Amino acid sequence: MRYTITSRYGDHEAFRDHAHTGVDLKMNVGEPLKAIEEGIIHIKDFGAANAGKTIILETDNGIKLIYGHLSEFNVVEGQHVSAGDLIGLSGNTGFSTGAHLHFGVKEGNRFVDPAPFIEKIQHMNESISPIPKTNIMEYLQQHINVLTESMKETAVNVIMLTDYSPVIKLFENLFKFIFFNF
Repeated sequence: MRYTITSRYGDHEAFRDHAHTGVDLKMNVGEPLKAIEEGIIHIKDFGAANAGKTIILETDNGIKLIYGHLSEFNVVEGQHVSAGDLIGLSGNTGFSTGAHLHFGVKEGNRFVDPAPFIEKIQHMNESISPIPKTNIMEYLQQHINVLTESMKETAVNVIMLTDYSPVIKLFENLFKFIFFNF
């Protein structure tokens, strides 16, 4: 699903007294918002001002991804999240002209153009990976168990073939006939 961009970084709208510090994407209230990068969560609630309920996702390299005007938080202050984790729901909180997501990016203490991240935001609710999250040791143990069971079954089948198989007896008799009857 693609979200309509209603305001771009640097736009000067009549209702603002400064250039826009992010990108606004039209969304219904309650749209799932997912982390597009791994990082640590910081929560701000500006009430009826600014971006209202806001999540700041601080990445490992110090970039801050800002999700504003949320209706609900699904994370807590200081929580570590991975890309694809649900962090909140879109809304219409703070100083807002309608339901949308304000998405901004800060490097250090200054806002920068969030354009490099917009495709990730556009696709944040699509499946990122078909591989489920699992502990590597559990994964290996599951495969070792399957291999062990397969080997046990093979060993049983080999024993049954060498001890009782009429096919083996046939080959044994054929071998004796060919080599001992000349």
